Amino acid sequence: MSEPAAPPGPDTATGTDPANVDGQAIAITVFSTVKTLGRLWLPLVFWFATTFPRASGTLGKLSFIHFARWTLVRRIPHNGAPQQQEKLNYPHLYFESNFNGGWEEYIDAFSHILTRGMKVFWGTSYGFPQPLPTGPFKLYIKRNEIVASHFYGAYPEATTTMILSALELAPKLDAFKDRAQNMSPEAFEQQWRLFLADVQDCL
Repeated sequence: MSEPAAPPGPDTATGTDPANVDGQAIAITVFSTVKTLGRLWLPLVFWFATTFPRASGTLGKLSFIHFARWTLVRRIPHNGAPQQQEKLNYPHLYFESNFNGGWEEYIDAFSHILTRGMKVFWGTSYGFPQPLPTGPFKLYIKRNEIVASHFYGAYPEATTTMILSALELAPKLDAFKDRAQNMSPEAFEQQWRLFLADVQDCL
């Protein structure tokens, strides 16, 4: 099976195709052909990651990543009746992720911080060059990347960090509003300064 064609020329500001961009959010979708060993290995990897989620905790620490998901695809919908499916000659590893920042920086972070994880997931795919050095790995991703047909972000102008900070701030602000209803101007000024100091990390 031939590899997918490389996507159109990247946008100079984001390093990715404009169709994959919505505000500050960027989408990436990668299909790679899996070797025979991967048919057995990847289901075990997925089971382990689901059963022991703390094992992949490093991924959650990368605050610029909205999410990342790997899926083993064995069949695809047939171009016809919805119930029909076409079995692939070789299973494919389907990777999708949304993130903030540049495409280059995203791949760099994955390669340097999640080096072992990249080997675990992509090590069974044909042509995988290893995550380090990043140059060959980036070329591999570009060769197998697919441009999104549709990409929507609920908060396109907000980063993941901004949204998480807002979610943390909201209940604290509601609680302060309840306390402030019966405060004198002097007390409000004092408590407002204390409140700002308390939620500084959320602002």
